[in-house]
Amino acid sequence: MELIVGKYSGFCNGVKNTINKAVDSLNKNDIIYSLGDIVHNEIVINDLKNKGLIVVNNINDVPINSKVIIRAHGEEKNIYDEAKKKNIELIDLTCGKVKIIHQKIMNHDDFFVIIIGKKIHPETIAHKSYSKASYVIEDFDDINEAYNRFKLCGKKNVYIVAQTTFNGDLFDEIVKKIKKKFIDANFMIEKTICNATTIRQMETKEIASKVDKMIVIGGKNSSNTKELEVISKNYCPIVYLIQTKNDLKKDMFNENDYIGIVAGASTPDMVINDVVKYLQSIYNKKK
Repeated sequence: MELIVGKYSGFCNGVKNTINKAVDSLNKNDIIYSLGDIVHNEIVINDLKNKGLIVVNNINDVPINSKVIIRAHGEEKNIYDEAKKKNIELIDLTCGKVKIIHQKIMNHDDFFVIIIGKKIHPETIAHKSYSKASYVIEDFDDINEAYNRFKLCGKKNVYIVAQTTFNGDLFDEIVKKIKKKFIDANFMIEKTICNATTIRQMETKEIASKVDKMIVIGGKNSSNTKELEVISKNYCPIVYLIQTKNDLKKDMFNENDYIGIVAGASTPDMVINDVVKYLQSIYNKKK
């Protein structure tokens, strides 16, 4: 058995910064709330809960005069006004790259904004709140309805951005089809997919094309992890999406396997290392 582990697997700088600041804030306070999971990884969230984090889904569930962390994915614009009304102190840990997109959208107020991303992802929902006229396109089937909304809004210009963790290749294909449909629009397109995401996706393609089996490690709700799974399946016949080594069984592998391992941006190094050690222990071989 041989293993190849992605060099860019695990925490991206944005996630690392968010978690470190969250831990620092929890060390200084007995209780802090967060609106939704700070990052999409159950192990990380449980560790933060053990340090005093209370996760809620609505700001109305937060007591007056409390402290609330804004997660890495960002929050809807109105949350900041609601927090002020309740005298809630916000610890804003929105990823810097996400904040930049918020500002870009606000700077294109006279455009119809198309956000290419997952419709129910918190980052995409947050982006949408910064525009007066927008639509989220997740796949090709959404393009016709987006065009109908564009025609109704009365604007001539279209501004296209992306969820930072969206599939880069799919973004390009969707943009091509949007251009064919929106024949009467003026476009401004910014592929706002995070560099760390792009590099990770490229590395996943490279590894998946070489190996017999791929293991993708990450949270079950992690959008960027699921994209790595999709990419892996395009290049490798057998792909396992797991959260920890406990999801693996010895009979999934044989001693002649060449196995690729990649992980999402919110996967701790210890989880990746545990998977590697488990696989090495099966046949007691190391690359």
